[in-house]
Amino acid sequence: MGCIDESLFMKLLLGELSPEQRTEVDTHLDTCAACRQLVAQGLRAQSPDEPGSDRELLSPADPGGRPRETRLEKGTAVGRYLVLSLLGEGGMGVVYRAYDPELDRRVALKLLRVGALGLEAERGRAHLLREAQAMARVSHPNVVPVYDVGTFGPHVFLAMELVDAQTLGEWLKSSPRPPRQVLSLFLDAGRGLAAAHAAGVVHGDFKPENLLVGSDGRVHVTDFGLAHLGTTPGGGRPLLPGALPSLSADLTMRSAVGGTPAYMPPEQLCDGATSSPSGDQFAFCVTLHEALYGVRPFEGTSLATLSAEVRAGRVRLPPAGTHVPPWLRRVLLRGLSVRPDERFPSMEALLAALQRDPAVRWRRGLAVAGGVALLATAVALTHQLTAHHARACDGAAELSPLWNAERQGAIEAAFLATGRPYASGAWQRVRRELDAYTAAWATTRTAACEATRVRGEQSEEVLAWRMRCLDSRLADVSALTRLLSQADSSMVDEAHRAVKSLAPLSSCSEALAPGGDSTPEDASTRERRSALRETLAQARALETTGRYKDGVALLEPVAKAARDAKDRREGAEAFLLLGELKEGAGDWKGAEAALFEAVDAAEATRQDAVAARAWTLLVRVSTVGLDAFELASRWRHRAAAAIDRLGSGNELLRANLLTYAGTLLVKQARYDEAVASQEEALALVERAFGADGLEAADVHQELGDTRREQGRPTEARAHLERAVALTRQALGPEHPEVARMQLALVPVLRMQGEHAAAEALARGALESMERTLGPEHPRVYDALNDLATSIQVQGRQGEALPLYERALAIATKTDGPDSLGVAVILGNMGWALHNSGMPEEARARFQQALAIKEKLLGPQSPGLAPMIRAIGGTYARQKRPVEALPWFERAASLQLAQKDDANSEWATALIDLGSGYYRAGRPADAIAPLEQVLAGKEGAVVLPDHRALTHLLLARARWDAGRDRGRAVKLALEARRLSTELGASARDILAATNKWLAEHERGVH
Repeated sequence: MGCIDESLFMKLLLGELSPEQRTEVDTHLDTCAACRQLVAQGLRAQSPDEPGSDRELLSPADPGGRPRETRLEKGTAVGRYLVLSLLGEGGMGVVYRAYDPELDRRVALKLLRVGALGLEAERGRAHLLREAQAMARVSHPNVVPVYDVGTFGPHVFLAMELVDAQTLGEWLKSSPRPPRQVLSLFLDAGRGLAAAHAAGVVHGDFKPENLLVGSDGRVHVTDFGLAHLGTTPGGGRPLLPGALPSLSADLTMRSAVGGTPAYMPPEQLCDGATSSPSGDQFAFCVTLHEALYGVRPFEGTSLATLSAEVRAGRVRLPPAGTHVPPWLRRVLLRGLSVRPDERFPSMEALLAALQRDPAVRWRRGLAVAGGVALLATAVALTHQLTAHHARACDGAAELSPLWNAERQGAIEAAFLATGRPYASGAWQRVRRELDAYTAAWATTRTAACEATRVRGEQSEEVLAWRMRCLDSRLADVSALTRLLSQADSSMVDEAHRAVKSLAPLSSCSEALAPGGDSTPEDASTRERRSALRETLAQARALETTGRYKDGVALLEPVAKAARDAKDRREGAEAFLLLGELKEGAGDWKGAEAALFEAVDAAEATRQDAVAARAWTLLVRVSTVGLDAFELASRWRHRAAAAIDRLGSGNELLRANLLTYAGTLLVKQARYDEAVASQEEALALVERAFGADGLEAADVHQELGDTRREQGRPTEARAHLERAVALTRQALGPEHPEVARMQLALVPVLRMQGEHAAAEALARGALESMERTLGPEHPRVYDALNDLATSIQVQGRQGEALPLYERALAIATKTDGPDSLGVAVILGNMGWALHNSGMPEEARARFQQALAIKEKLLGPQSPGLAPMIRAIGGTYARQKRPVEALPWFERAASLQLAQKDDANSEWATALIDLGSGYYRAGRPADAIAPLEQVLAGKEGAVVLPDHRALTHLLLARARWDAGRDRGRAVKLALEARRLSTELGASARDILAATNKWLAEHERGVH
């Protein structure tokens, strides 16, 4: 027989060998020293006999033969820590959730098993204590920190951070993970590993179970050094699977010497060497291989077969259908080398290799300084490259002045100084995204150069344009990082979107290069364009951090100067950004004008990417800001055509258009089409960015809002709860974006009649925003508005009004007295006053809101109709129908003028008008608008309760006008049928109908 494999070894330890197997094993042990040592050490570990060892804490073996640890009771004091509950158990110890009364925090308390070392108790405890103290010196954001080390009886304990997280394996299974996302997470984990090596600590058991992905998206490496603790100071030992209660069939349980067979380097697995930084590197590459390909690199179902594969260095071929780039596999193969000296010299070197494609020839070239100097140098390089065709590509991979440790440290310090509870997570996310963006920039710039200078596939004119484009992208990074290094609280709040808002590098691709613009720039033109691009970079950084008004003030004069100079090439991007900034600031008409300037300039200079983005944003501006649905439909088709012209690689832009189109379709009450559009957007972002990204959360929110508008609260709630969960997972529970998502759930809960739950959720979101953003942040007024409305619908108008007043004060201060936010709050206050029996006061608020909306939307906007009807309603409540009629007539005319208005607002306006005529003593005039409601409008929606009410009102109008009283009764009978089917929601209509029929039905012969 061959050497004893895992299965046979376990049967031997458990006494389960058959007589024939026992004879074979005895014969083999006579000739194999390695197996004799393995069995002897396994038996010794199975039956420790040193005095004062872990036996003191062990109860008799359980039925499986494994010693069972005596559990510490809740409240047991371990040092200054109080045990709360058991968290888990591993090869080296037991972990408890515990409380630190001195610092008022919960910790993870790990009680280490001295007996697992195979040393005399006192020596073992001293050795553990020394190693644990070394672990406590490791300080890194991606390492679970050790707060304290001490002894407890014969044991050593570690007090560590209590992390709310899932293991890497659970994280990978929870949703599809593109290779880019997996690699980003491992780069962070590798930095933690490198920090430990710098502190003299070796992990020794790097594997998926020891990587924890927190709720904030940050990865934490845990159990640092605990595997290494299983090695004596004097040297290593061969693998001891018998020191464990059992070994799983897939070789993933830890051995007593430290480490897990499936992740061990050959020098440790086969030769019994001690764990080392090089061994950690090997285990890191095994784990990364498994995460990327779904399988570990070495096959083997037993220790013997695994050892043979690892010793031979036989890495399995990539599974079919994987999308891991070949260069990344080459990096992994080096890290998986059999000989330690053939691996990377350090973790830092491995991480560097994982961040670049080694096939691309990167040379030290352009020194980027940032600001105007950065752009001047880049432009000079562009012209130098254009003039000297024979020069080889210098590359542009040197980013150190722009994205180096000093700049990163400044940003991290600025974030943490804000005191935001999620500042650390926000910084980690920004750093990962900027790492990826800058690495991609360097690769793209070198490839662009080589396409002309090495392969001759691209003209000098196209290269010059691409270099200018890429230099602008780098200037964006420079401006953004400068702003972030001075970040205030509001910047930290928006940091999760900051880097994602940077213009995609694909916008600088060869396919998008405008043709026919090869006119050389003179010195003055170069200087003006350089200044413009620097201003663009600063304004874009202001946009990404939510400072829209500051961005408008900075960019608008420069954009107009480009237009005056007839510089359409540079003006296109300037006006696109100006439109984005004005949209963010709520200046919808200004945004529309700027975007049309961008479209004109982009199409004149063949800048398809700019044109596509401008058309796409025009769909949103026309839909959300201007209520111009017919125009938005036109721009939707123009945007789709522009994106199709761009081709592949524009997934986010296409998803944005699908989302905006869904919003438009909702406004037109074409709900099924809206859902289809938004579900297509969701599928697209999940494929491109993963199912648990913020991009997916945003689309889930849109889908939830659509289902709510459609009157399907169950589906709405599912999408919105998913959006909340994804946002909490990505940003942490304290981030105000989580509270914003929660607010979207509030009206859904009201629809489902869960008014108390809606109020509680709104109140919790308000408290979260006040705690994280401060009491006067713009989002606080949104929360106040939702809370007040939730209270108002419960009939508690007196409690709602002070909340509205506070929301109004914040909105006036932050958004301005003539903002849409102020108008919305004034309208809600009007309804609270109206429902409180105060029509005069209500009318004053409605009229204030109407004046603001007229200023923002124009006097002919259909979006004014609800507020105009509300003013008419205050007169009707006072029994002043003659004064109410002009308001109802204006509202109806605005709704009817909207050709593609398919929602129910037009029907509401006509019902109010018909009711107004009737109450004014003009029943004959009431008939036409009410008949129009029943006749319908192409593609329009008439809600069931509106239809029932219209039948009743039309019955009254026809009877009193003496117009076919027989039909009047039939209309009332139909009103009774419809309201009966509707049940409680139409109780008042049913009662009024029954009363009218009782008085008039007999009068018909």
